[in-house]
Amino acid sequence: MKLTWQRQRIRPRHRFSTSQWGVDEKETLIVRVEHDGVVGLGEAVPSSLYGQSLESCEATLAQMAARLGDDPFALESILTRLGREFDSQRAALDGLDAALHDWVGRKLGVPVWKLLGLDQPRKRTTFTIGVADPDLTRVKIDEALAAGFDALKIKVGVESDHETLALVRAKFDGPLFLDANAAWTPEEARRQIPTLAQYRPTIIEQPLRREDWQQMKGLRDLGVAPIFADESCERPADVVRLHGYVDGVNIKFNKCGGIRPALRMVYLARELGMLTMLGCFVSSSLAIAPALTIASLVDYADLDGALLLAEDPFEGITRDGGVITLSDRPGLGVWPRGR
Repeated sequence: MKLTWQRQRIRPRHRFSTSQWGVDEKETLIVRVEHDGVVGLGEAVPSSLYGQSLESCEATLAQMAARLGDDPFALESILTRLGREFDSQRAALDGLDAALHDWVGRKLGVPVWKLLGLDQPRKRTTFTIGVADPDLTRVKIDEALAAGFDALKIKVGVESDHETLALVRAKFDGPLFLDANAAWTPEEARRQIPTLAQYRPTIIEQPLRREDWQQMKGLRDLGVAPIFADESCERPADVVRLHGYVDGVNIKFNKCGGIRPALRMVYLARELGMLTMLGCFVSSSLAIAPALTIASLVDYADLDGALLLAEDPFEGITRDGGVITLSDRPGLGVWPRGR
């Protein structure tokens, strides 16, 4: 197998900000596996939150290239072995995981979702309104509603939370997901969360710092909305650790390493009676497709990373209002735009 990669620059339509960071443009990595005349593609989306960077991903992929072997069908063996060796670089593992699944689907002429025994992916996604001043917030809300999105995710954890949420609720009465991105201390969260009840949140995501996960149990008891872990939940073992402390988990592929560990997290959470969400970072549709592939298995999807872009370099995911559907093409079902 031949493994190569290249950088891809993408730009959100508007600056995208949370309580912790903001981005006007970013780079991801397009990962390419070639074997027996077939090419599989994946996207690595590194995040400094998890000790990942473009440089660390590229260095990891360079080491992986000599360790792949010559059988792309040996997915479990390859990804388990490399997962043990490169556990700290799960964004790179995710890019490889996606490219290998894409290769297998293309080689066999079937979509990955069909290989996994799932229905064609069609799922409602939230659309995220990032932290912004009131004028830009109004623009973002109006654009989202005009596009037909019927579930919104609002980034909170800043001084303007109530002003933003009042603007949203003045225009929108549907499901509202609140994401604090680890903005509060336990004491701050116990003060802030009861004041959010007036906005009727569907869930409240990661109110506390990653290391304060045990304190989220007390926030559940406030009864305002189900509490979800995101930054505190990276891999399958974290689902078990968080059981009883949160109501649900947000599973992101660059945190866990790809389709296979994500499936384990979904099944674990379901067995433990926990709610599940699939999330993403700002990325192209190539990174969204693997998550959308398994979206029929989860309660909620926040897979708008490519919908936030000024221009998506890949196509194959269609949108009807707030519902996104993955194509039935072989592999991951997406391809470079215009090809």
